[in-house]
Order: sequence, then C-alpha cells, then structure tokens
Amino acid sequence: MGERANRVNPRTNGEPRKMARELEGEITEIRSRLDRSLAELDRRRHELTDVKLQVRRHPVVVIAAGATVLALLGGLGYAIYLARQRQKPVSKARRLRHAFARMIEEPEKVAKSEPSVPEKILAAVGATAATILTKKLLERAIDSFGRQPEPAAS
Repeated sequence: MGERANRVNPRTNGEPRKMARELEGEITEIRSRLDRSLAELDRRRHELTDVKLQVRRHPVVVIAAGATVLALLGGLGYAIYLARQRQKPVSKARRLRHAFARMIEEPEKVAKSEPSVPEKILAAVGATAATILTKKLLERAIDSFGRQPEPAAS
C-alpha cells in the first residue's frame, strides 16, 4: 500500500472492473491484517491487566516488590518507635548528659552535631529517591494532560 502515488495498477492495463477487483482484494487483505493486529493488541491488554497471570509469570518480581514494601514498612515502623523512645524522660536525660559531656570536651562544637556516615548515605539515597519519584510523577502528569480527549462536537 502506498507504493504508487496515483494508485494506477500497471497490471490491469486500464480495465476498470479488473482494477476495482484488485483494489477490493487489497482492501480485504489490509482489513484482515488490521483485524489480526487489533485482536493481538486486545489479547495482550487482557494479559497485562490479569494480575494472577502476571504473578504466575513473574514470581521473582512479585517477591522482590513484596520484600521492598515490607522493608519500607519495617523502616517506617522502626522510625516511629525511635521517635517515641526519644520523647521519654529517660532518653531526654541521657541526651542532655551527652550534650553536656560534648560541651565540656569540645566547646567549639557546641550546638553543632556532625552527621555520621550512615546518616549522610541515608540522606543522599533519600534525596535521590525523592528526585526520581518526583520526576516520574511529573512525567505521568504531563503525559496524561497531553492525552486528554477533545470533547466531541454535538
């Protein structure tokens, strides 16, 4: 299709009925190819949205995703636990004693606490993850905004 600009078939020698039959044949062939393509796309769409099938096909990915979610929830729970522990009077007294000890040992570093290496690494990873997440969310928002269907003229 699209091979000849003027759609004149040199095999017909100008016979209109023969040309019409050949065009009908081409149209039928193109329509059947299009039907097969649409059927394949529909089949793939159904497979993609079938969660049970995807879990059976990709168990490692599902396990990795589940482990990641559990690790994130566990980290969040631990952070909440630590925040509550820091509010207890015993913990506050311990931190105050530590602050006084630091003040006496190194008065030039009073009110300035340097983060540890794990804290620095965690901050860098968190900033990177937040940047990637923000970028993906913005890309999705822009893509969905660009694909808004135009209202049908009534």
